[in-house]
Parts: sequence; structure tokens; C-alpha cells
Amino acid sequence: MPLFSRRPPSGGGSVPASRWRPGGPPEPGPMARFRTGPVFGLRLGRRADRPVSPERVAALGLLPRERQNTARAAPDPALDRVVAAARSGDWRPGADFLDATAESWERRTAVIGELAGAARRDDVWLQRWRSDRPDDPGAAAVQAKAMIDLAWEIRGGAPDGQMSPKQSEGFFRILSRAGQDIARAKALGARDPSPYVADIWRGIGLNRPREEMDRLWGHVVALAPYHLPAHRSALHYWSAHGHGSRELAFSFAGRAGLAAPRGTLLSSLWLTAWWEHQEGEGDGREFREREVMAAVERLQEDAAAADPAHPGLAEIRHVLAYFLIRQGRAGPALEQFRRVDGHVGAFPWNASSDPAALYCSYRDRAINLSGR
Repeated sequence: MPLFSRRPPSGGGSVPASRWRPGGPPEPGPMARFRTGPVFGLRLGRRADRPVSPERVAALGLLPRERQNTARAAPDPALDRVVAAARSGDWRPGADFLDATAESWERRTAVIGELAGAARRDDVWLQRWRSDRPDDPGAAAVQAKAMIDLAWEIRGGAPDGQMSPKQSEGFFRILSRAGQDIARAKALGARDPSPYVADIWRGIGLNRPREEMDRLWGHVVALAPYHLPAHRSALHYWSAHGHGSRELAFSFAGRAGLAAPRGTLLSSLWLTAWWEHQEGEGDGREFREREVMAAVERLQEDAAAADPAHPGLAEIRHVLAYFLIRQGRAGPALEQFRRVDGHVGAFPWNASSDPAALYCSYRDRAINLSGR
């Protein structure tokens, strides 16, 4: 579930208008065009921009473009097997996998999201699961998430007020039906915040009043006060692109980041709010503003303190690699690239029609500028 949503990176490329993701349902809105220009507000010479030779890439322990996995931000073979089983019609591995997550709520939310994605293609296996285990909280949570995702998929890239009559009818009809699924998932999984994340996205789609969102948020933080996917989703509601404003988004992000222990990765919310509310093309110098530099440093510290198994850590490292190179900090950027190399299904690379090419172009700049 990506951190950033509306604005793609500089560096060339193109992206369909429906491919941005706001940290929740898949692809529910418009994507701005790519910008081209200097990496961090300074014009680079040809040496910095030139492709790095395969021999040099290999000597650094990195992989060539053709070996970059564009489906994930990090390897997850266990989850790959579960999703493959679901797509083949077998729900049991997914059910067992969810049972094994116990109260690792962020991991559970990520698994539910992957299974919901499989169900959007074909949900026969999910309906069998629900029939065979009608009181299974995992099946109920996957159903609720799949319904929310389906609604936003119907909406496509249309912003508020610009859906076609057919889109609008389908979007609101599915959101209305999803209310029952969310309520059941909450009842069966009383301690699981995952159905509440789905409910936040239902509230965004239905333009839920702020008082209602406040009450919903109170339930979320009572269950899991530092749940990153929930915070990302709520931030979208409070942003100017949701139902709030720039001021409300930064207020929410700032409070959450200050209250959270190191290692929860919630310091990323400030950078998300900053990215979401940038206006105009810019020339790259905005990345080197004092507040942005400080926010990146806080996020570096947050990532260093995180559990290596945190399901959001790899995505954070991709974010750091991008911001660091935009700020001209090639050495630290390269260290982040080395930690994630091989899997590039994350912001900002997945905003491009060729994520591996975009990733490698920025990685090459980090290598060249660092002198490695």
C-alpha cells in the first residue's frame, strides 16, 4: 500500500490517468503528469546522468534492470504462495496464513489487501471460504476490503463530481453494500483494525462528516494506535484532495508523527502530506527546503529503529532513496537502494509505465554521484 498518491516523480516517463493509489483501495483517482528536469535543483553533468555499466552494477552487488521485480516492494514468497493458491481456487492457505498473523495487525492488513486483490479477479474461492467458515473473521475482512476496492475500481480515475452516471451508480451502490460487510468484519474480528481501514475508505467515498470520521478514528487508535495503513488512509481524508485541507493534513500528520515511537514509520506522514500538497511544477529546490530535509532525516531514524519485519519498511526505503537523491545526498540514497534492490513495486517507481527503468535511472545517479 503506497505512501504517496497524486504526484509522480521527475525523471521522465508517463503514466495512465488512473494509476495513482492513495494508500488504500487500488487506483481511485487522477495522476498528475511526470515532470522532467534536474534531480535536486541543480543541473547535472552528463557523467552523473549516464547509465552505469553492468559490470559496475554487479560489482556493487546490485541487479540489472531486467531482474527487477515490479510487483512488490520487497520479496514475500510466503504471501506469493498464498495469493497463488487463492487465484487457483484454494482458500485454505490464505485462511491459515491469516490465522498465523495473530495480532500482527499491520501484517494482517497487508495480507487481507493481497487476498482482496485476488478476489477482485475471481471471488469464487472467497465465497466458498465464507460458506465453509461463516464465522471466520479473516474471510469477512477480505470480503469487506474487496468490496471497497471494487467500488474504487469502478470509479476509476474520476474525481469528485466528474464520474459518469454509470460510474456514480456503481460506485455508490457498492459502497452502500459494503457497509454490511464491514459491520460483519468488525463484529467477527473485534480486535482487528483492518475492517476500520476499509471503513475509512468507505467514509471518503461517501463524504462522511468530520464528526463521524473522528468517532471512527477513535475506535481505530483504541485498537492499534500506531497502525500505519490506517494513518495513511485517514491522512487522505484530511487532505485537500480528500475532505479536508492542507492545514488539517499537516496537523494530523504532525500530531501522529510526534506521538509515535521510533520504528513505527509514522514520521513518513509529514512527507506524504508535503508531497500531496505540492503545487505547480517546481524546479527541484523544494526538496532541499529545511523542513523537508529535516523530515527525511527523521524518517531515516525511524526506519533505522523499525523491526526488519515491518511490512511497510521496504516501501519506506524506496521513499527515502528517492527523496535523498532529490536532495543531492547520494551516499545515503545508495545505501537505501542497496537495501531494496531487486524489488521496485513501490512509490515512486510504480507511477511510471516502466518502473524498473525509472528505478535504475535514479539508482545510476546515486552510484555516479557517490563515486562508487
